[in-house]
Amino acid sequence: MGDDIGMGLLQQFRCPSGLMGRLAGTAMAVTNTPLVRAVITEVAAVDGEHILDIGFGPGVSLVLLARAAPGAVVAGIDPSPVMLGMARRRTARLAGKPDLRQGTASALPWPDVSFDAVCATNSVQLWQPLPASLSELRRVLRAAGRLVVGVHERAVLPAGGTAGRHFDETLVPALQAAGFAGIDARYRPTRGGQALICTAHRR
Repeated sequence: MGDDIGMGLLQQFRCPSGLMGRLAGTAMAVTNTPLVRAVITEVAAVDGEHILDIGFGPGVSLVLLARAAPGAVVAGIDPSPVMLGMARRRTARLAGKPDLRQGTASALPWPDVSFDAVCATNSVQLWQPLPASLSELRRVLRAAGRLVVGVHERAVLPAGGTAGRHFDETLVPALQAAGFAGIDARYRPTRGGQALICTAHRR
């Protein structure tokens, strides 16, 4: 029984739903925050920029982006209605309300060249199909726009298992094929292990 509950909760990190999804979201808000902070630092948002956060989960990243650059315009997309609700509640008191949508990286509901930067924490490993999703990111980024993603080694994969310490071997070639340049992918220590931080810009 305990193993079944544990596996059920693990599945919820892919696309949280119902009560278990809210529990997963609460866990994410605590355990992912150090990696989220590292990603937001790399984004280096400034006032006036338009920033897209993909797979924002419970919304911690949205708040940190708003604090880092109060004059930035923040948008986000996540496939989970539960996460959308949690994020809207978490960001309700922000002066500039983020434009939050339900959906996936493979079909972004924004026009071409809408954003100066795109970021994601523990979600890129779930994007399906990855090539099409990266092409969508490139489409919505402005010329020389930047991409920052963070993936914990324990982040869950669509078919089960975790990203491990070799996800860069999947991500970097995919970024190159999608038309990104200046790619820098490094593993760094974070809470509970190592995390891949990858930066790139639109070619």
